[in-house]
Order: sequence, then structure tokens, then C-alpha cells
Amino acid sequence: MKRRYRLRRTADYQAVRAERRGAGDPLLRVQVRPRSDGSPRVGMAVSRRLGGAVTRNLLRRRLRAAARARISALSPFDVVIIPSPTAARAPYAELAAALDRVLARAGAL
Repeated sequence: MKRRYRLRRTADYQAVRAERRGAGDPLLRVQVRPRSDGSPRVGMAVSRRLGGAVTRNLLRRRLRAAARARISALSPFDVVIIPSPTAARAPYAELAAALDRVLARAGAL
């Protein structure tokens, strides 16, 4: 994902969490915060509870690919994607469908 579409600073993640706005699903949860500059940014918070480094990195890669495919359809929001423990065993197609559902429910799509 291009640098301008990524959340990179801790302060950005904290601002999104402070907004307390989002949506959930059995596989994923998203938290969103509106932006004024017109471009969306996406970040991920993948906890160690999900498994070892290999599992977490695989999940990050899948979620990053799903988010990259939807970046042009996103409204100008900062989005933090938080996978649940069941997401580690889900195939890519299920993760992508869950991401579409929660983004639409949160109003970011």
C-alpha cells in the first residue's frame, strides 16, 4: 500500500481510537475517524493473542491486500482494522467479505 494511504504514527492510531466510532463482525472490527483532506488512510492492529509471528504476518498481508483493493472506494476516513482470533483461520475471501461488511456498516465505504 502506498505511504499516503497508511496510518504510521501512534498519535494517528490513538486519535482513531478516541473517536470511538466503528463497526464489528465475528472476524473483524474497524474503527473510523473522518478526515478533512480527502484521502483515506488504513492501519492495522494485530494482537499477539492471534498467534505467533508467522500467523500474525500472514493475517496482516491478507488484510493489507483486501484493504488495498478497496482503497479507491473508501470515503476520506482514517480506518483501523482489528482482526479477531477467528480471523487467523479464515480464508482471504471471507476476510475480504467481512471487511466490506464492516466498512459499509461504519459508513466508510
